[in-house]
Amino acid sequence: MEAGFRLPPGGRKRLLARWQALLASLGTDPEAHFPLLERLLTHHSEPHRRYHNLAHLDTLLRLLPAKPHLEFAVWFHDAIYDPTRADNEEQSARLAQESLPRLGAAPELVERVTRIILATQNHRTDDPDTALFLDADLAILGAEPQTYQAYARAIRQEYAWVPESLFRERRAQVLQGFLSRARIYQSDAFAHLEQPARDNLQQELQTLAQQTSQASASQ
Repeated sequence: MEAGFRLPPGGRKRLLARWQALLASLGTDPEAHFPLLERLLTHHSEPHRRYHNLAHLDTLLRLLPAKPHLEFAVWFHDAIYDPTRADNEEQSARLAQESLPRLGAAPELVERVTRIILATQNHRTDDPDTALFLDADLAILGAEPQTYQAYARAIRQEYAWVPESLFRERRAQVLQGFLSRARIYQSDAFAHLEQPARDNLQQELQTLAQQTSQASASQ
């Protein structure tokens, strides 16, 4: 696993503290719901997760304001993450819908969290807080080139079961989809990442094209 996508020292303790504070804000005893926390931690520690793991949760919690709907969305949005399936967002949203009422979350809060999770299917929204969440989720696209390249390698590892040529084709489609947007980042808070993200995406596209050309020449 890339060193940059591991929890930093004290990261697990920080996650536990954030979870406890989040439940306490609802007037809920964290100790009474430890099995759910354990389940979420286990999901995010699955061996195939090279990027969508506990380090990703830690990063999002540091990037976003401490609002219950945003924090719960962090914990649940990738709770179900199986790269061989196409319904991860729906399954994660369902888990949130089933779990949050037991934590004392009001129906309005459950609905907001669910909407945020489902918005990660296409990363588009008209809601300001959801936009903030989606932008934080995509902040890695505007990272320093070395970090972005590590991210790209981690994604390839998560999809190791996909044949190389097919992966390059589908990955290029994803990158082109983001580049075709008028704006990748929908909130002012992350607007400074717009050009770095476009540079990173374009560079990865060029790399994929070179790999495809080399593979064709060797046949």
